Amino acid sequence: MNTQISRTIRLMITPFAGDQAAQKGSRNTFGAWPTPTQLGAWLELEVAVTGAPDPRTGYILGINEIDAAVRASAITPLSEALTAEEPLPLPELLAAVTERIEDELKRPTTAVRMRLTPRHELTWARVRQPEKAEPMNDREHELLLRDQFEFAAAHRLHDASQDADWNQKTFGKCNNPAGHGHNYKVEVLIASPIQPDGTATVSFEQLERIVDQAVIERFDHKHLNEDCPEFAERNPSVENITLTCHDLLEGPIAQAGGTLRSVTVWETEKTSCTYPVNA
Repeated sequence: MNTQISRTIRLMITPFAGDQAAQKGSRNTFGAWPTPTQLGAWLELEVAVTGAPDPRTGYILGINEIDAAVRASAITPLSEALTAEEPLPLPELLAAVTERIEDELKRPTTAVRMRLTPRHELTWARVRQPEKAEPMNDREHELLLRDQFEFAAAHRLHDASQDADWNQKTFGKCNNPAGHGHNYKVEVLIASPIQPDGTATVSFEQLERIVDQAVIERFDHKHLNEDCPEFAERNPSVENITLTCHDLLEGPIAQAGGTLRSVTVWETEKTSCTYPVNA
């Protein structure tokens, strides 16, 4: 059975980053490399490769090989994109960078993710083979967009059909009659077709408008139990909030031309829920 290795490479891309890539000496690859010498774009490229571990080394592919391939192949085109008179659309740029990385590695990648900011991520992913014997889609790759949002809301976990002792035992402090609040973080993952001009059918701007209208305006600074009909009969647990967000977003994203793959909601830094889990 195949296993997947993923490696994140942090890059500081400036108009002269291609020249810096040839530099020798100390490299702070934890922060970013090339070393920043002027304003530019800080990016993360995460490369995923699937295969069976080598019986001698235990490696699918050495991470040093991934690092070297990314720096040799990706820094220059990303640097040139900063100053191009007609820059490539982001999906087309990521597809081109992926092709260069694969040429350098001399093997296909499972996915290449480009984190434009800590909250915006594009992924050029190889379409997975269905487990059942179904014809493959004509597309070899697909574009995935991942974006994060937040809203603040209060809620109370309570089951009116049970007595006070049961509710206190089941929900503890979350059963406080006055309710309590969270700063919820929401992550939305969608697949977007690519248009003939190389742009995504659903852009980050469109996705953010949809999520703002469908979720943020609906729940932000509200008491979910009292102000939101979605939770009039549904306990606003993080699980149910995630399912509700998914239901609210699936239709508008499909109308815009995309496919909702998953929604993740963090109730706290340590507690989150994702639906569906096979996305």
